[in-house]
Order: sequence, then C-alpha cells, then structure tokens
Amino acid sequence: MSNPDQMVMGTDAFDCGIQKRLVHAGKTPTEYVDGTKVYFHFKIVEPESGVIMDDSKKMNEKKPMELIIGKKFKIETWEKCIRTMWLNEVARFTVVKELLYDFPIAAKQLRDYYSKICESKHHKEETHHHHCCGFNIMEHGVGYQDLDEFLKKPKNLDFIFEIVKVEQPGEYKKDSWSLTEDEKIKQIPILKSNGNSLFKEKKYEEASKQYEEALGYLEQLMVKEKPNDIEWNQWNEIKIPILLNYCLCKYNLGEFYACIEHLNTILESEPNNTKALYRRAKANASIWNLSEARNDFKQCAELDPALKNDILNQLNQIDKSEALHYKKEAEKFKGRLFS
Repeated sequence: MSNPDQMVMGTDAFDCGIQKRLVHAGKTPTEYVDGTKVYFHFKIVEPESGVIMDDSKKMNEKKPMELIIGKKFKIETWEKCIRTMWLNEVARFTVVKELLYDFPIAAKQLRDYYSKICESKHHKEETHHHHCCGFNIMEHGVGYQDLDEFLKKPKNLDFIFEIVKVEQPGEYKKDSWSLTEDEKIKQIPILKSNGNSLFKEKKYEEASKQYEEALGYLEQLMVKEKPNDIEWNQWNEIKIPILLNYCLCKYNLGEFYACIEHLNTILESEPNNTKALYRRAKANASIWNLSEARNDFKQCAELDPALKNDILNQLNQIDKSEALHYKKEAEKFKGRLFS
C-alpha cells in the first residue's frame, strides 16, 4: 500500500487504501472547511458476503449522522471520504482493513448512540457496557458479536454515504461538545439573559432549558478545577445565581422535589443564602414538609430582618393550612366512629 492518505476512484484504488465508486451523482459542488457540519446517512457492508452491518436509516431515518470537518470523527476515514462528495451524492467507498484499526470501538459507540436516541434494540446485548480500554477489549470484546469477530479477524469494508445537508460555520448552532472553552464562557451570560427574558414572560419551561444549558457549561469548566480553589470558587459564584433562577422555574412548574434538590446544592456551599433558604421553605411547604419549611423560614428571618413580616405571613399560612388539615382529619375520624 503506497500512501493511505490518498484516495483513488476506480478498480486500481487499493494501492491507496480507499476506493470510491459513485452510486448517485450529487447536485451541488460542496466546499468543506474546518467547522463545516455535514448531515449524512450511512450503510456499513461486508463486501464479500454483502451483509449489512449497520444502516443509519433503519436505526433512525429522521436522525442522520452528523460530522464536523476538522473535529476528528470517530472513524477517521469517514471524514476523508465525505470531503470528496457533493450535496445529495451517494457513493460507495471500499476501505482496506489496515485503515480500520479503530472501527470496532467507533462502531460500538455509534450503535450505542443510536440506541439511546431512538430506544432501539439494534444489536443490543447484555455486554454493551464494557469499558473501552485496551485490556478490556482484548479480554471481553466490545459487546457485539460481529464487531468482536472483526477484532479477531479484520477485513475490508464498504461504507455507503448519502449527503443529506451541509452547513458552513456560522450557519448552525454548535453542539456543546464542539465548543471551545472560550466559546462556552461567552455563551453563559447569553444563556442567562435569554432565560431571564423568558422567565419574565412566564415561559418557565423554556427559561429552565436556557439556565440548564448555561449550568452544563459551568459544570464542564468547574470539573477541571479543584473544589474550593480560586478558579473553582469563581465559577461557583457565577453558577449560584443561575441555579437559583433554575430552581425558581422548577418551583413554578410544580417540580418541588427537583427544586429542593438543587437548592440543597446551593446551601452546601452557601449555608446562609437567604434566597435559597426562602425558596426551599416554599418548596417544602408545597409538599407538606412543614417542619423543614418552618426551620428555613425562621433562619431567613434571622439572617435578613427585612423579610420578617413576609416570613411571619408565610408561617401563619402554614399554621392555618395545618390546622385546617387536622380539623378535616378529625371530622373524618369522627364520622367513622358514629357511622
């Protein structure tokens, strides 16, 4: 094999590692640069037997595979093949086994990905959760019989691609995994602002999604730092106001347990955060955790005297609700005794 980085169309292509055969001509010449996003369907075929190992349309026809040029796709040869194609083109690429050393692991990840998004049982086996380290692969394989056989006896494969859509950088919203650290940092205040605007319009579900995305970026940044170090604390200071807003969305959506869980997280690092205590008290009162609600309200009043009158009203309301509840229960019990 002379140069595996080359690609030749025709019958003499195996000296270069990849052979391309046109199945259906494309309509539009396509420019590929780093950051170009390509949506495509694929089939993986054993050329000798004709067995179709995978077919993205059968996995989920409405969800094409996505590839961003320059981001090192899981199967390296795929980007090389797709760079030669036009929009709406269908082409068949035969790739020699020497270029497919990473194929079994990547194919497992693709199957697991499609299984998650469409709850498909395609090739599903109990062994799918093996770790993909070298030792485990040698000992246990990847959890799919055909891929395990490929590990033991590699072979040439055919990949059939159909280019469905192409978007250039700036024409699409980047997925979180493809953002640089600087891009994530820039997105956080934008997402927070979007969430605040949606919250004012009482669009709590939409607002929570904006806050949730911002919190996801912050978690990715914080995981790189040691907890309570300077950088970690700086990110945490940005995170807490967003998380408070997220909790308020959850409260307004009636998701009280989720609200309490996230407020607990805030209070672990800031035990005297009055907003978190007040909102947790309200959420606890809503699920009839009255003792916990009273404790949080009382702590709020001690920390912020300006809240005293409001909290007295909240406590009186809890007392009235509790008294009414016990009165109704007593009447029910009395009715049973004399029925």
